[in-house]
Amino acid sequence: MPVKSYRTLDGIRGITAACIVVLHSPRLFGTVPEFLGMTVDLFFVLSGFVLAHAYDDRLRHGMTTLAFLRLRWARLYPLYILGLTLGVAHAVLCVVYNSPTEPWSWQKILVTLPASLLMLPAPTGDGLFPFNGPMWTIFFEVAANLLWVAFWRPLQSRNVLCGTVFILGILYSWALFHWRTPALGLTWSTFPGGLARVCFSFGAGLLIHRLRPRLRTPGVPPLLLMGALPTLAFLPPGPASALLCVFVVFPLVVLLGAGREPSTRLGPWCEALGKSSYCVYVLHRPLAALLYAAALQFTGVRLEAFAPWGGLIFLTAVMAAGLVLTDKVETPARRWLTQRLPRPRPLPTPEPLGTP
Repeated sequence: MPVKSYRTLDGIRGITAACIVVLHSPRLFGTVPEFLGMTVDLFFVLSGFVLAHAYDDRLRHGMTTLAFLRLRWARLYPLYILGLTLGVAHAVLCVVYNSPTEPWSWQKILVTLPASLLMLPAPTGDGLFPFNGPMWTIFFEVAANLLWVAFWRPLQSRNVLCGTVFILGILYSWALFHWRTPALGLTWSTFPGGLARVCFSFGAGLLIHRLRPRLRTPGVPPLLLMGALPTLAFLPPGPASALLCVFVVFPLVVLLGAGREPSTRLGPWCEALGKSSYCVYVLHRPLAALLYAAALQFTGVRLEAFAPWGGLIFLTAVMAAGLVLTDKVETPARRWLTQRLPRPRPLPTPEPLGTP
């Protein structure tokens, strides 16, 4: 049976990735609202929904935690290692040319690199992934994925899942007011808050997937859902706006997006946005840093002078490159890794689980 695709959610994921590129490239785009970073929480809700859609049946038929981890690692690692390579190249250039704004040293590179190769946070410093900052989200998302798979059976109970998401929401709310910032999880100092942040939104995505067949939702045009995301940047920053987005707006966007497919003309564009989104997300930060550093070091040009048009050109180029790299690098590399990684011994197929 063919797996149903959610092309509106693909388009939403692509627009979310574009919002993050804008946030992380102020030198290319000019002044951008910091609250735009809240759109990353939408990624976590999407991840919960999409992974439940993709893996629920496989888990029901005996897929082990190790087999799941093997597939997720093969999916994420090829582009992760490419982004890490670009980040290391930028760090080396900062050391060689004695950058006054980037605190890199050979010692810091050597200490940080082993953990980064394993997709683990850096053991020193406050930033978790100094070579490629946005990778903190990948680390926390994989942690949430593994917790979901490890407790998949009890979470098949709707009551258990609802109770878990409710408790995670309380923990996230406490973390938000305790640290007084929505930017939880970016550093070691907010690590526990980041775990609560990611697990709540991921759990919300699981819950939406579970409840959606029982809910009647209006047919909101996909373009309206995608176009509304950038406007969230203009919400007043603070805990109240963060709670509004995480508890209401993002789950509603995913719920409505899952219930309405785009038109024949819009569909391929949504699919392309979704296909390129992970590549765009993984590569944009080190690419922008390398571009800015190279322009300044070798030509003396400050790219701020071309904002925001330089940023729009950069965003378009990165999204186009994302499509090519996904087809020509990520997909073949994933297949190669999947074929060569040791396969866990299959377990007997369990009896179907009932849902209380």
